[in-house]
Amino acid sequence: MTDNLLEIKNLKKYFPIKKGLLLREVGQVKAVDDISFSIRRGETLGLVGESGCGKSTLGRAIIRLYEPTAGEIQFNGADFLRAKGSNLRKIRKDIQMIFQDPYASLDPRMTVGQVLTQPFEIHGLLNSQQRLDRVKDLLQIVGLKASHVNRYPHEFSGGQRQRISIARAIALEPKLIIADEPVSALDVSIQAQILNLLKDLQQKLKLTYLFISHDLSVIEHLCDRVAVMYLGKIVELAPREQLFSNPEHPYTQALLAAIPRVAEGKKQIKKSLAGEVPSPINPPPGCTFHPRCAKKMDVCGLKIPDLKNHSAMTHDHRTACWLYQPHEKES
Repeated sequence: MTDNLLEIKNLKKYFPIKKGLLLREVGQVKAVDDISFSIRRGETLGLVGESGCGKSTLGRAIIRLYEPTAGEIQFNGADFLRAKGSNLRKIRKDIQMIFQDPYASLDPRMTVGQVLTQPFEIHGLLNSQQRLDRVKDLLQIVGLKASHVNRYPHEFSGGQRQRISIARAIALEPKLIIADEPVSALDVSIQAQILNLLKDLQQKLKLTYLFISHDLSVIEHLCDRVAVMYLGKIVELAPREQLFSNPEHPYTQALLAAIPRVAEGKKQIKKSLAGEVPSPINPPPGCTFHPRCAKKMDVCGLKIPDLKNHSAMTHDHRTACWLYQPHEKES
């Protein structure tokens, strides 16, 4: 069995733009544009980038809340994109998601017990008493009381609601959890508690995480490897220590430079990030970052660089940048 739990190849998610009385398609929003990566069993892969870069769309495309436009998704050796019916339900049992907003992700008309019982009902698991016992166990696992089972979401704080969302995500004992900005809507004092809970659950339940965040300090604390995303593409992918001590892509360097605490005591980066993110409706040719890059060359606006390891001395550090790849001058 391969070491990779999830393998993504050339994944794309384009949203059509329709106008006119007949709603004809006049363009596409290239939210996820030709992305490939893998996640190893038991690891936490961080996905980081500016707002609007496509991080959340990628997470939803992986779990098929958004059907991908093209590409491949291999999960635990199975072809997830082509799975249907009972096979699809079986795979989805092993992939769960924690959403950003704990206030919007729970149905206000349902008690906590009903929310946490739902996964078992959908998959036809356990009898009613076993479900109730399991729900109470789940509440205690995430740091809540079993007596909370009959309460409604509005009776809980934001941090407690996110614990309920985590309990729902682990209910079916999944292999992979996609966590989409799970602490960004919470008070700073609560964030550390939720992050520590996620780390504890990973060890106890042997979970694999795709952790989506715009906060590099959170990524550094939790993740084993980090993928940096810009305008629908991954521009750098490296082990956490290598990325934070020796970032290669100018975009990654600019992100780290914007956070003094992260850069403190490590490689000091003086370049700041100027300009705005281009529209995914009409992305720039070549490297999509080149209009904002202080190190751009002629080739940057002509060809898209491959995401690859450029040095035999560096293990598992891939960068999509012409600074590190041989190229010919265009005539």
